[in-house]
Amino acid sequence: MKLNKNKVRVLALALSAAMAVSAAAAPTAEAKTAKPKLSATKVSLAVGSTKKVTVKNAKRAVWSVDKKGKAKISLLKKSKKGVTIKGKAAGKAKVTAKMSYGAKKTLKKTITVNVKEKTKTDSGQTEAPQQTAAPQQTANAAVPTAAPTQAANETMMPEPQIPSQNPIETPAGERWLTTWGTAEEKCNTTRESMPMLSMEGTTIRQIIRVTTAGEKIRFRLSNQYGESDVTIKSMHIAKQIEPTKPDIDTYTDTVVTVGGQEEFIIPKGELIVTDAVDFDVEALENIAISCYFGEAPEILTGHRGARATTYQLEGNMVSDETFEEPKTTTAWYFLADASLLSPEGGRAVVCFGDSITDGYGTDASYLGKKPDSYTRWGDYFAKRLQENEATKNVSVINEGIGSNSILGDYPTDAGKDRFERDLTQHDGVAYCIILMGVNDLHQLENTDKFDQLLPEYQKMVQLCHDNGIKVYGAPLLPFGTSDYYSEASEEVRTKINNWMRSEESGMDGIIDFDKAVADPDNELAIKKEYTGTDGLHPYNGYQVMAEAIDLSLFEK
Repeated sequence: MKLNKNKVRVLALALSAAMAVSAAAAPTAEAKTAKPKLSATKVSLAVGSTKKVTVKNAKRAVWSVDKKGKAKISLLKKSKKGVTIKGKAAGKAKVTAKMSYGAKKTLKKTITVNVKEKTKTDSGQTEAPQQTAAPQQTANAAVPTAAPTQAANETMMPEPQIPSQNPIETPAGERWLTTWGTAEEKCNTTRESMPMLSMEGTTIRQIIRVTTAGEKIRFRLSNQYGESDVTIKSMHIAKQIEPTKPDIDTYTDTVVTVGGQEEFIIPKGELIVTDAVDFDVEALENIAISCYFGEAPEILTGHRGARATTYQLEGNMVSDETFEEPKTTTAWYFLADASLLSPEGGRAVVCFGDSITDGYGTDASYLGKKPDSYTRWGDYFAKRLQENEATKNVSVINEGIGSNSILGDYPTDAGKDRFERDLTQHDGVAYCIILMGVNDLHQLENTDKFDQLLPEYQKMVQLCHDNGIKVYGAPLLPFGTSDYYSEASEEVRTKINNWMRSEESGMDGIIDFDKAVADPDNELAIKKEYTGTDGLHPYNGYQVMAEAIDLSLFEK
């Protein structure tokens, strides 16, 4: 077949255009899979000073120190964008960067680090390392004579920060929101809630589940009941891979500092807040918090009823992917809460109560249950909030303590005395659910207890309102088939519940767990399928309790 000259020209032009488009597209495709680049592969710094190495084009970056160099440097603020290297002792060390890019490609690079002793001035003083924040200083600038001297092998302990001091400025349009929290108590009430090894010189990996999403995180650490300081030599966080194992995703391993220092103390009787770190986390994800401990007091501040496994090994294992044959407990130590930097509009719910809120029975082996199930009513509540578009930015803080009562001080401070702490020490609290008081009603002989409890409930309601917090009353659950029951106990329970439901109480709403779990054939008792022979704890009815909550109460 013959083609005329005009058709030939048209085909030639079309072919030429296609080739040009193809050539233009090639660099774009190549750019998408460009290999990661480090800003430096050789670093020199002095003892005590830091330098940052940045990375480009990496989707993820995992930073690790060659084991031979662990004592010479430490890695701070690890992320996919870079790492900050701190000199700890003179010598050479190597840092490995494992970076992922493109679809499934990885690249390993090594950074050689040379750590030098601090230089001496003519006066014999140790010269402080040059600060990157002051580039206008010349190399021969005089060292102030008032600067304190310090030997290169000494470590300055930071001044611990306290909750009233915000470690970083909150960006406009964002706010800190507590995404997880627990009620502090003395862990030595029972031997089972204490670490199986001496705490000093060991790493303890604790697991928490956040209830909202965020990209920056900080922690409150409490030594409220300790009679001496706690020394934390290193604290790392990472995402847990499986809920029942200590394994972590090492890609997410991140150092947590206080005042910019990896080693810090929690003073006796105090609460401190850590620096904020970059850490992307989704709602309902588990975070592993690994702390390598120095000295610790005999009386440990923490929470006995973690219902999650805590792992312990000798040595510094904060960045290890797994723990081989660890000792285990089901308690948290020194953790008070975790907060995320969240969009404005984020709100927290404090669930204040006793063992029913703490999740009694969810990890009881004699009931065929195990830890790490996350089946407390608060856990189910958090899931429901995430499933509802209007409440995805609402977090849940569990402030339940087993065996605790409003008036009594076992196993820790009475509910009336800890309520203000558990309500106001967190960020972004907008709501409070009060399900508390059944432990005050054990086999009462008369109804005098009502007159003692009423003023305490009223103070709780007032404290919530004084802090701009909506308070929702949860009438006490029935316990007619338990050994708590007496006619006087039931009469006081009825009085409390009637008061809560009345306008006189000042409650902003009612969450009726009572009706949700009561036996329709016997309103004095919990339905047997929820409580078995216990009669007091609806451990098989926690999901039913959560489903009884009207989510519209938390939409504004």
